[in-house]
Amino acid sequence: MTASEPHYDGDCARPHTHDCAATAVRIWDAATGELVRTVEEVGGRHLVVTVVDGRTAAVTCGWSDTPQLIDLESGVVLDGLAGHRDVVQGLATAALRDGPAVVSVGWDQTIRVTDLTTGEARVVDTGERLHSVAVVLLGDRAVAAVAGEDVGLWDLEPGVRIGSLSATADVRKIATWPDGDALVALLSWQDGVEVWDVSERRLVCRTSGHHMTQDIVGVVTEDGRRLAAISDHEAVHLWDVDARRPVGQPVVGPTGWCALASEGPGGLVTASGPDEAIGVWRVGPEPPHHGTGHTSTITCVAVAPGGVVAGGTDGTVGWWRPGHGRGPVVGALPAPVRAVAAVAAGDGVTVVAGGGDLHGTTDDALHRWIDGGGDQPVIVDHRGEVRIVVTAVLDGRPVTLTAGCDATLCLTDVASGERLGDIPGRHQPDGVAVGLMGGRPVAAVSRAFGPFQLWDLSGDVPMATPVGDAMEALERVHAFVQLDGGPAVATVRGHVARIRDLRTGTTWHLDSENREQVTAVAIREDGSPLAAVARMDGLVRIFDLRARTAVDTLTLPYAATALAWTPDGDLLVACRRDLLLARR
Repeated sequence: MTASEPHYDGDCARPHTHDCAATAVRIWDAATGELVRTVEEVGGRHLVVTVVDGRTAAVTCGWSDTPQLIDLESGVVLDGLAGHRDVVQGLATAALRDGPAVVSVGWDQTIRVTDLTTGEARVVDTGERLHSVAVVLLGDRAVAAVAGEDVGLWDLEPGVRIGSLSATADVRKIATWPDGDALVALLSWQDGVEVWDVSERRLVCRTSGHHMTQDIVGVVTEDGRRLAAISDHEAVHLWDVDARRPVGQPVVGPTGWCALASEGPGGLVTASGPDEAIGVWRVGPEPPHHGTGHTSTITCVAVAPGGVVAGGTDGTVGWWRPGHGRGPVVGALPAPVRAVAAVAAGDGVTVVAGGGDLHGTTDDALHRWIDGGGDQPVIVDHRGEVRIVVTAVLDGRPVTLTAGCDATLCLTDVASGERLGDIPGRHQPDGVAVGLMGGRPVAAVSRAFGPFQLWDLSGDVPMATPVGDAMEALERVHAFVQLDGGPAVATVRGHVARIRDLRTGTTWHLDSENREQVTAVAIREDGSPLAAVARMDGLVRIFDLRARTAVDTLTLPYAATALAWTPDGDLLVACRRDLLLARR
């Protein structure tokens, strides 16, 4: 069962790209995925299920709404329950002596215990803002663990506080296990997770959690082991509470920013708003890896002699062989990979990569793997994050151009790691492409707020081009291309993809009527030049750049995150955690 509520475009993960769900509660067949029933005009961010008078019922509400009681068998909204005076931050169910109840907490500093049979509510004033609630059984007592300034323990029958848990950080979510044990998992605002035994007020285990954690739920496997399922912006991670260690590979698929629920022994349900999908998973002590490809979203790809290099948000740089799939892992970065490239060097191949997370784990290095050897990083110092890595050949030797969170591009010798020079500027570069102009290697550089630069790499001097005055703010360079009229660049600004002639300034659009945001661009120059343009709606359209017409369309389940052309003229597409090879 899922609950949804409308939101402003500014709060949407996919603004202007889909129809945001209306307020509703939906019941789904877990075996077939078919929609069983929709209850309109009720829903929200909180949802719990219980049994009232022998019938299955749900309670749901938004942040500031009155909780609504719904008979799920008929789809009838039975009643509105006593509401809070401020934002509601949590719901839980409890079996009390007088019957089933729902427990709600909020920023009005109260715990409300509402009898679902009579509708009567008891209000407990805690004197502090509350953020989450879960209920466990201590013998025959229903005890609420409530996150506020600390994690307070409240006996719900008399409505008195009986203790607290000494969590090491402020808690935003609390989860329990469906086996009735007195364990709770506490998710902090710092994304750490602690598991406590409420009966003994004892810390059982602790895990560091994951960056940008979304939700947490307790799952019991078919063999009785207790797992904590922790979701983040793209995957679900499993932690064995009894063994105090991670379990298997992350659960990956349509799991971005997903809410979690336990579904019977060994069952896990995920509901992802950005992916617009519900997943039902079987998990165990050592669950198999679901899906193929990287264990995280692939952010960048590059074609290399004999294969493909791909980087992901888990920091992995992998080598792929288009004929039969993934090859060995090249190496790993300490933070998400932002850019990869590969160049022939001597008799082998050198792979280079950059990454980092300015708001998480920073990385100031250009990472190099020469001829299959270990990482030989070179500090390029882009203030914590290397976002752009492109390669060129300068005076017969391979070089890289890198950019990050500062205004300077660094030119580095691939083999030696020697810094050869810089391209200065006033603003942070957001796009770089390298090509030939008049037989000389040049770099086209866009910056978020300008100006556009065309830089002679051999002479280390800027070059004049009419494109400089025509480029718009936030228009990014994606690729360099040689056309019949001379060199040009492919640029993107939002949903607008353009080809700009560097000599004349002439501009024309790729798919000008399409209003979907562009997510990736790749140019093929061999033979008839082609452009592949991926958009947020999952379409990848291929254009003949000479004829200026679309010649093919590929439809994907999700937006492509990266594109590249192989030497054979096939299109390589990164779609979430998979690499797809589209043969033409």
